[in-house]
Amino acid sequence: FKLPIRSEGAIYSLLYAILDGASEALGIQRSDIHGAYYYQTSGTYPSLIFYDDVPGGAGHVKRVYGHLRPTLDAAYRRLLRCECGLDTSCYSCLRNYQNQFIHDKLQRGAAIDLLKEILELD
Repeated sequence: FKLPIRSEGAIYSLLYAILDGASEALGIQRSDIHGAYYYQTSGTYPSLIFYDDVPGGAGHVKRVYGHLRPTLDAAYRRLLRCECGLDTSCYSCLRNYQNQFIHDKLQRGAAIDLLKEILELD
């Protein structure tokens, strides 16, 4: 899927929502899968990169790819369950120790909006 160009915070919010959704939907230890994003050229859509964070790889990214819809659904449901503000985030939805350097940029509402577009929800 192609992501509309958004703020850095929105892209990070989506990235961490998907990682948490993968952990929840597929039973992957959250510390075993990570991700990043990049732009191939200026003005293009950002690409999300997911990778196994275990020696030799564990096949988690392949599982996520094979179960993308359940992963995205779990990410969306997780964000909807949270009770923090839409313009912020908390440890129940997007924040964790590894992403503390961007806690101020993570927004639950931005991730919800992007997931709605990706999942084609109203």
